[in-house]
Amino acid sequence: MEIHQLEYFLAVEKYRNFSTASLEICVSQSTLSQQIKKLEDELGVKLFIRYSRSVRLTPAGEDFLVHAQRIVSEIQQSRETIQKYISFDKGSIKIGVFPNMACLGLNKIITSFFRTYPGIDFEIHTANTDDLLKGLREKKVNVAFINSPFPNHFEIDFFPLMNDHIVMLISSQHPLANESFVDLSDLSREKFLMIKTNAWFRNTLIHACNDAGFEPNVIFDTNDVEIIRSFAEDGVGVALMGYRVARCMSNPNNSIVPIRQMFERQSGLAIPKSTRPPLAASLFRDFTLKEMSRTLNSW
Repeated sequence: MEIHQLEYFLAVEKYRNFSTASLEICVSQSTLSQQIKKLEDELGVKLFIRYSRSVRLTPAGEDFLVHAQRIVSEIQQSRETIQKYISFDKGSIKIGVFPNMACLGLNKIITSFFRTYPGIDFEIHTANTDDLLKGLREKKVNVAFINSPFPNHFEIDFFPLMNDHIVMLISSQHPLANESFVDLSDLSREKFLMIKTNAWFRNTLIHACNDAGFEPNVIFDTNDVEIIRSFAEDGVGVALMGYRVARCMSNPNNSIVPIRQMFERQSGLAIPKSTRPPLAASLFRDFTLKEMSRTLNSW
């Protein structure tokens, strides 16, 4: 019996599905199935009753679950105990970020963290919120800055860092450029430029337009906020985005116009849900929450 087999067993029990469990532990479904069968052969009992799309524990599996949980927990605790004696200068962390995070000042937190812990190896991966959530699940990143709203089926701990209200970025030559605010219904004939952040936020914007009586004509959808800014300034279309991002791109060629229908989005830090997250992820989380107040004071 090997430790990874116990971890595989616990993952299958947790999700009651081999396919989902294989994503959680980053192994192929066939490898997972083979290892569970090998464990069952060694124990001489079946641990799972298999259905077409799910599994459940046998009575023997239920008894074995108690011991497997205790063993894996003890091993994890022993690793963390030893880790306390190892300098963080020897650690590593993979951080996920969304493309326009610098406009929110979140890059300052990362810079400050690695100045404080210069020996830590790190990687920074850029993606939209949807892909960052998948990266957390597949353990391609340890922590990630993401935007809400996001689907709740991802098992993460989310730590809100800032709220932002949605505004419109348009050409300074646009007829609405000098308005103190606009109603979404005023944009029914406009072409929309969308920042590809996450599907749920996009749906929120579309539903808001639907509530205002029209279906938005989305002609462009991209992660690149600079292209959005350029197209908006050239009068190609209008862009809805958070105020902080719009302010970051503000210049004499564009205008920021508030929207009467006030709706907000939240940005924060996400880490995989765990009673005992890895020390490097915990360190970065605690550092981020502590430093965030100083970053906010700069706005």
